Amino acid sequence: MNDCWNFFKYANNNDLNKIINLFKKNKWLSKYDQSYLKEKVDKKECIYESGIVITFNLVKEKIKVGNTNIEPNNTILDQIIRENLELRNNYAHHVLTKFLNCTTGNTYLSVDINNYRAIRFYEKINMFIIDEYISKVDKKKKLIFIFEKKNTIDLN
Repeated sequence: MNDCWNFFKYANNNDLNKIINLFKKNKWLSKYDQSYLKEKVDKKECIYESGIVITFNLVKEKIKVGNTNIEPNNTILDQIIRENLELRNNYAHHVLTKFLNCTTGNTYLSVDINNYRAIRFYEKINMFIIDEYISKVDKKKKLIFIFEKKNTIDLN
């Protein structure tokens, strides 16, 4: 990890109940259980900043998502969720942009093809669709997005 990661506020155990409740209330993310979120917090793979939660995975070994191979030194954005959806603000855009600028390599994510709000959001921040697949977990069609870094270096 590079020093850029030190500028995030990572979730801690005191934040866990609030994060769990956010996930429970979201129809797209309610399937994630407490143990998964606790593990993300413990591994420092959960950012909780300005009411925005980002869970992620720094790829250490090649991972296959659908037909897409994700090589080491890239990042997978697992979830992004924000508090107070009724408030109109740019916090999610700001925190995610900061996150994308810190990651090494490209950032990948998958999203349900029917999650139109998320799809529009990812397109606004210059991510684009590279593939689609049927999830083995929930048998639903997913889109794979990528945010390509123009200059990548291996900092590990």
